Amino acid sequence: MKVLCLHAMYGNGTKFKMQLRTFLEAIQKVDPDMEFVFIDGPYRVHPPPGFSDYFGPPPHYSALDVNDNGRGDIDEVLPKVNALPKGLAPEEKLRLMLGDRPARKAPLARPAMDRLHRMLDQDPEIQGVLGYSEGAMVASTLILEETRRQKEEGRTPQIKLGVFFGGWPPLLLENGTVRFLLSDECEESIYVPTVSVVGCNDPYIDGSLALYNMCDEDTATLFDHGMGHNLPSDPKTVDELASAVKHAWDKAGEAEA
Repeated sequence: MKVLCLHAMYGNGTKFKMQLRTFLEAIQKVDPDMEFVFIDGPYRVHPPPGFSDYFGPPPHYSALDVNDNGRGDIDEVLPKVNALPKGLAPEEKLRLMLGDRPARKAPLARPAMDRLHRMLDQDPEIQGVLGYSEGAMVASTLILEETRRQKEEGRTPQIKLGVFFGGWPPLLLENGTVRFLLSDECEESIYVPTVSVVGCNDPYIDGSLALYNMCDEDTATLFDHGMGHNLPSDPKTVDELASAVKHAWDKAGEAEA
């Protein structure tokens, strides 16, 4: 089984593989047949001022066509996240963060999804998807897009497992626009077994929890590594995470039986 791996905004496939090396080693111990395929996002982007050291040397990529100048919205999002009131549901916090911002144009995301669909069509061994931050948002969107294609085109879904590191909820591409899907506003659900990996000190944890809330509660696992918006590397934590991912994959196999 192959797992398609999608990096965060301002990342690349090579760097993402290095960031996950401890996790990949742990997975090989519990399931040596699981193969991970790392790809670059299709769009070159540039970190906003003050973040170049954080994201490391280029090239930097995004899965989405963020805007005309190749910059994302991290410099806009951080102040809003820090100003959000405590005690609200993740979905309500995201609505406050977005405010009156209009829905984005669908071309922001549609080419990215079409590209991933082509990859699945070309390689039927890809049965899992793993993403970090923006990559987790895109990965979850891909799973729901497969559900849509099954309903509209009769295509059998290929993805049977989702692993989300510090993500954001999936996107709805509809009527020429794209927006977040939130569990208290829709009936859609991510139907495959999932592992949502969060950090209790992540300033973006509400995005991760809103993504987790979009997953089927009977097959969803929430794994807290106790840190921030980063990938776990502590050997004990990573071994436990690898076991959780293996358990989710076993659930997927049971569902197929």
